[in-house]
Amino acid sequence: MNSIIDSTFTIEPVQNLITASTAALGCGLLIGLERERNKQRQNQHSFAGIRSFAICCLLGVICFSFGPFMGIIGALIIGGISIISIPKQIEDLGVTTELAFILTYFIGGLCLWHIPYAAALTVVLTFLLVTKDSMHGVAVKWLTEREFKDGIFLLALLLIALPLTPNRDLWGSVLNPYVILKLLILILAIQALAHMAKRLLPSRHAKFLSALASGFISSTATIASLGVEVRQGRAAAKENAGAALISCVATLVQLLIIVAGVSVSWLKILLFPSIIAIIVLIIPGIWLIRKTQSEEEVKLTDTPMFSLKEAGIIAVTLTIIQVLVYGLGLWLGDAGLIAGTVVSSMFEVHAAMAAVVMQGNPTNPILLLALLLGLATHAISKSINAAITGGFQYALAFVPIQIIHMTVLIVLIYTMMNN
Repeated sequence: MNSIIDSTFTIEPVQNLITASTAALGCGLLIGLERERNKQRQNQHSFAGIRSFAICCLLGVICFSFGPFMGIIGALIIGGISIISIPKQIEDLGVTTELAFILTYFIGGLCLWHIPYAAALTVVLTFLLVTKDSMHGVAVKWLTEREFKDGIFLLALLLIALPLTPNRDLWGSVLNPYVILKLLILILAIQALAHMAKRLLPSRHAKFLSALASGFISSTATIASLGVEVRQGRAAAKENAGAALISCVATLVQLLIIVAGVSVSWLKILLFPSIIAIIVLIIPGIWLIRKTQSEEEVKLTDTPMFSLKEAGIIAVTLTIIQVLVYGLGLWLGDAGLIAGTVVSSMFEVHAAMAAVVMQGNPTNPILLLALLLGLATHAISKSINAAITGGFQYALAFVPIQIIHMTVLIVLIYTMMNN
């Protein structure tokens, strides 16, 4: 911090100091405005309002502009004022306003160094202050004890385990522990998202939206997770099959986005067939969800947000597929374009299709063949995935529409290429 202040703050020209002071005034006014409104809303007498917060933020700019020593002196003064005021706030038993007051001082000092970051902190702080009642409601009323524990576990994986995991490939470009753990976390996040959507949203909307959102992360993993729910009796087969079809919509949308960023010529070929295929998926998908829920409602109790065992099985399976793809590429060499595309499409079609379209334009018959075979293989792979994870009834509702939509897509692409 000393080096930053010595090299930057003490040599700031007057114009930059005025700019920083103006930004600090805006930040202080925003935070103070929220605290002032909160005082009126709660009918409480707090030691700091809109003027106090604005002055505090300006004080941060002025003190730190004289160097780190004056900045520390100012921080001690602000901290002392906050501490002394705590026993006098009989109506306000918390320390939120006092902590916000201290942070406002440092936000003012930060305006000398990086105004956008200071502004972002101001918005975050104001948001936390505004959402007091909502956050208390989420913590006390919305989250169950099991959901809270599962959420802590998921955050521990994401924030502690993942950064400490080695990020290196153990064999060629596969078997990366970091990637495998990240895949596991993504699958757990899919399950948690679906669980919370089902519990907090109207059942019909929750199933549709959670399936669509999860499909953008991994449609294959979403289909598997929905299938396991059916097999364990936690959801209706037709309802989850409809959600699985909706997740496939995200696959096609994501495919178009990726292709658009790689090759416009391929996008022109894929756009219209993909739109028709999306319509083929959406209509029966929504119908299955609505029809099932009109017959029966699946009510959630205090169930887990996710199943670590299920997610682990899915992650291991997808990792094995990646290893097979890499091994096949080593074995076949240059001749592995088609075979590699077909096998990799068993997992997720995006990377396989991106690899194909980057090889050349649509007039290349080998590339077109690889693309069509990859799409067909992907549909078959998802169908097998549904049958294995969800059983006969789940597959019976999912597989026919899945095969029909992919057949329509392939036929339209082939027709457009030959016209």
